[in-house]
Amino acid sequence: MNSEKINNWLTLGANIGVLAGIVFLAYELQQNTVATQLEVASNFQNSFTEIEMLIAGDPEFTSLLMKGREGGDFSPTDQLRLGVFYTNVLRQWQFVHFQYLADTLDEGIWRGQLAYFNQIIGDDLGLFEHWKSSNEHYSPRFNDLIRSITTDQ
Repeated sequence: MNSEKINNWLTLGANIGVLAGIVFLAYELQQNTVATQLEVASNFQNSFTEIEMLIAGDPEFTSLLMKGREGGDFSPTDQLRLGVFYTNVLRQWQFVHFQYLADTLDEGIWRGQLAYFNQIIGDDLGLFEHWKSSNEHYSPRFNDLIRSITTDQ
């Protein structure tokens, strides 16, 4: 065999190796995307579980939250408690929205949770009023989302 044929075979082998590397890299990237989406979904669920357990585990706070849903008057202490709670809830939703926009949260999970958020913001006057008075603390895209939800109702 002459050196030109050997070079051609070596070039072909190298090209096949590069192609195989690209295919393997694409597969690994897809697996990493799935792993990231699972982690985001798990973190999302854990953060909202903590909020739900607070409500379920503290009857006094549950009563305060029910009063907040109706837009009642509060002592300064209760205003602070509800304000901190509402800020935490809105930050969690904003983070989930950001994850969805970044394509790291599965669309099916997002759509289901968006329907749930739509219900919550519609039912909880205190949460909605808190957002209205503090919306400058949230991203413009998240504020647009809340506006679209609340104007549809």
